[in-house]
Amino acid sequence: MNALTIVTLGLILAVVAESRGITGGLGPQQFAGPGEQALVQTNRNAILRKLPSFMSGPFGPLKALVYRKQVVKGTNYFIKVKMMGVQPRFLHVKIYTGLNNRSHVKDVEVRAQYDPIEFF
Repeated sequence: MNALTIVTLGLILAVVAESRGITGGLGPQQFAGPGEQALVQTNRNAILRKLPSFMSGPFGPLKALVYRKQVVKGTNYFIKVKMMGVQPRFLHVKIYTGLNNRSHVKDVEVRAQYDPIEFF
């Protein structure tokens, strides 16, 4: 095989891997549905406890907007959450759901509305 064929095959494999997602990598961004909203609601208190100290309550409802997931031994959900209130805020929340369907909040970051969801 010549070099051009090898490069072409490499590019094709990269495109296929990106479109299907790779185990351990972040999947594509999707709109949050009832399942992701339930995950946020179930873990609401843990999310609020992990907020930075400069944020103080009362806090309004939390609405899951979009998410990406990472398949590991269980699933990491990276969810963009809108914190409703007088001054809406946007959070990126990482929630791990184990094989036993139990979930817990791993991390929370305060982000801008249009920040992409990435590893944190």
